[in-house]
Amino acid sequence: MNNKYKLSVVVLVYNTECYLRECLDSLVNQTLKDIEIIIVNDSSPDNSHLIIEEYDSLYENIKVINQKNSGGAIAGNNGLRQSSGEYVTIMDSDDIVPLNAYEKLYNEAKSTDAEIVIGKPNILLNGVQREIIYKRERDVWKENRIVSDLLEFPEIFYDGFYWNKIYKRELLFKHDCFMPPGMLYADRPMVHKAFLYAKKISIITDVVYLWRKRDEDTKAKSITQLKFDLNNLKDRITSLNYQIDYFKKYGNMTLTNEFLKTNIDRLFFPINGIIGDKVFRSVYFKELKRIFSQISNIYDNDLGITKNIYIYMILNNLKSELINYLTNEPKGKIIGENGNFYWTLPYFRDKTVKIPDHLFRINTLFEAIIKIGSISCENNHLKIKDLNIPAAFTIHSVKLEMQSRFNIDDRMIFNLNMKSFNCFSYELELSHFDSTNIYDMYLIFNYDNNKEAKFRITKNMCKYAGNGKIAQNQKYRLYFTDKNSLSFQILNFDIISIECDTKKISIQTSDHTNKDLYFYFKDRKYKEKIYMKKDKDTGAYELQWSHFIERYRYYDLYFNCFNNEFRVSTNVINNFNDITLVKDKTLIELYGTKNHNLSLKTSTQFVQFLSKVKKIAK
Repeated sequence: MNNKYKLSVVVLVYNTECYLRECLDSLVNQTLKDIEIIIVNDSSPDNSHLIIEEYDSLYENIKVINQKNSGGAIAGNNGLRQSSGEYVTIMDSDDIVPLNAYEKLYNEAKSTDAEIVIGKPNILLNGVQREIIYKRERDVWKENRIVSDLLEFPEIFYDGFYWNKIYKRELLFKHDCFMPPGMLYADRPMVHKAFLYAKKISIITDVVYLWRKRDEDTKAKSITQLKFDLNNLKDRITSLNYQIDYFKKYGNMTLTNEFLKTNIDRLFFPINGIIGDKVFRSVYFKELKRIFSQISNIYDNDLGITKNIYIYMILNNLKSELINYLTNEPKGKIIGENGNFYWTLPYFRDKTVKIPDHLFRINTLFEAIIKIGSISCENNHLKIKDLNIPAAFTIHSVKLEMQSRFNIDDRMIFNLNMKSFNCFSYELELSHFDSTNIYDMYLIFNYDNNKEAKFRITKNMCKYAGNGKIAQNQKYRLYFTDKNSLSFQILNFDIISIECDTKKISIQTSDHTNKDLYFYFKDRKYKEKIYMKKDKDTGAYELQWSHFIERYRYYDLYFNCFNNEFRVSTNVINNFNDITLVKDKTLIELYGTKNHNLSLKTSTQFVQFLSKVKKIAK
């Protein structure tokens, strides 16, 4: 067919009213000209149709398909069939495409004659970009490459997303590379089939897609947040079975085996569902045993000791043993025998379960054997002491990576100092951090024959992690997240002044630009929070006394930054002195507590007089 457009973008719309404008704005402003935007409205029950109608009236290159609710797979297929671009792609309507993304992908396709071009996606969480958390997917986009033989780079199958790629339209239609209807995980069958038949695939490292991830407490759960649901498990299996069928028809058994190996780790995502649900457990063991039985040399992988033991337990129907591993963190000593090192986890050389020794053999560096003596903040330094790795490895270097939670380009790397064989320490001057931020902390290892491994620092690695003396000024804080990962918080602001008159209290800080900072008083008895309002002109935080003051109450002053609550310390206030005033016969006292925190109490002058009399009497 004669291509009217360079690229057709199919947008799948269902219940995304809150994000749809941002999505469509990112498309109509693309730097690549001659693109077609096909919006498929899958009978969305919200007001998405009004937004679609608005954009359709403004842009000639928008085509709208309104269909009876049929699911994302049918919506995507209908959009592709209505496309007229030389290349095509699909995106979800709650996501965003960087403005030059399609130009980069299309130019790469034309310059390399590639039938598929893949770019890097980032996660978009609460308006902030982050890297995809899955290491295996990240490795696909790690470097620019051309793939003409899938066996030379089978890791490409870790990427099963449809939205970070453009495809030659002719390729999809010639080989029937569409999404099977009725599946939640319909993207992988489409994408991987296209990989099979593409003569050339190009991978670029540029960020071409922003994948919106919703908070865990969001009512409308995305499908990736339902992994312990039985129907979700069945859909994963159905999707994989569909792929196995067309791989077998393709006829390359070696490639089929490598493809199946790339799916093993993915099949472990919902494994915790077996703990409390007998039906889930039965289906999980049955289906995974069937799939694993099809894989040759299944233990020849880089999954690590624990997951290879999972495989053995599933293949040998060791249900209670696997549940034991999942509910109790497996621990064991490392022993050396005849030049090999073994991790003596539960069931090591157990004559009942008969797990082979080679599954306990240590071949690759993994998180559980990384031990850190202490991490602390003290004397204006962040200190890492006695990071140790067992002698099973030869560690050439260790780097500390500090990755900003709010700016993906804000990344700092520091080389740790080697104290002795496989033992490292480091002292990082806190002057490197001059603005309010949160950094997630990683370790990067170079070991043995130039192998590399990267791990988030976790609570399990650390024998001790504390804040030391510097915590008193509230600027620097080491803490573990809800998932026991270590982060470093900088609250780099001072309270310049606190002023009170008979109308209000006013707080002026050194940081006027921080949108994540706010102050409030908390009633000590009733726990009610009374928030201060930020003045747009002065940047000061203000609160009228009339809004909350009642007699005979105690209030503690807090600030919240990055969704964390802190008491306001007198140490961050320049030259603070207690303040006393009278408002409508109510005595208001703002004072520093014994712990150097700021509090407020209300009473009357008569009560104050009695208090002084009692002190004199004593």
